[in-house]
Amino acid sequence: MRNLIVCILMLLPSTLCAQECDKRLRLNAGLKVGFQAITYNDPSFCIDGYAYNENTIQSNRIGYTISPFLRLSRGRLYLQAETAFGITRHSFDFKDTRESSIANVNPNIPQYDLKTYCLQVPILFGYEFIKQDKYGMSFFTGPRTKFTFTSQDKQQFRHFSYDDLNEVLEKKTYYWEVGLGVKIYNVFFDFVYDMGLTDASRYIEAPKAHKQFKTKRKDNILSFSLGVIF
Repeated sequence: MRNLIVCILMLLPSTLCAQECDKRLRLNAGLKVGFQAITYNDPSFCIDGYAYNENTIQSNRIGYTISPFLRLSRGRLYLQAETAFGITRHSFDFKDTRESSIANVNPNIPQYDLKTYCLQVPILFGYEFIKQDKYGMSFFTGPRTKFTFTSQDKQQFRHFSYDDLNEVLEKKTYYWEVGLGVKIYNVFFDFVYDMGLTDASRYIEAPKAHKQFKTKRKDNILSFSLGVIF
């Protein structure tokens, strides 16, 4: 019994020290790269008889991101700020609903492809519900702001009756992000879903015909990232 008490007294200082160290603020930096796929939340397009095909609500195009970040943590809680440089790619199919002989005999599907360059800034609040020396899992959530370089986007409208269609995009859009992270040593994997809160598009214009077509589109983003934290 005496030996047991002595062992407990010897281990107690190291245990208290570990708990105290775990409560100290820590600042870590890291880098991650990832892939993004776009889905659409209740999109609507209508361009003089060309209606958006609601059956194609998921993009078949993959985008890319690279994100340096800083993480401030205390115990199991952390605050993480990222700066994600990305390329997003969208693909939209339309239905030609015009009641004309041209529409009936045209075998080509109207399509719109969009490629944008953007800067995304998420501020994330996380909780490590599993925290071991070599392994950990965390849940995180927070707002994400996306800045689109609209002067650099690449658009391609195919098989429309207008040959000068152009989509005017919002320069800034907002999302709410939720995700799950898995860490093994200093390497981690993130699985993320971003829900669009504001419209990414203002309207589509045909300058030669002096027409504007109202659009509505909120982008939802599914992401997978691989990173390292130091």
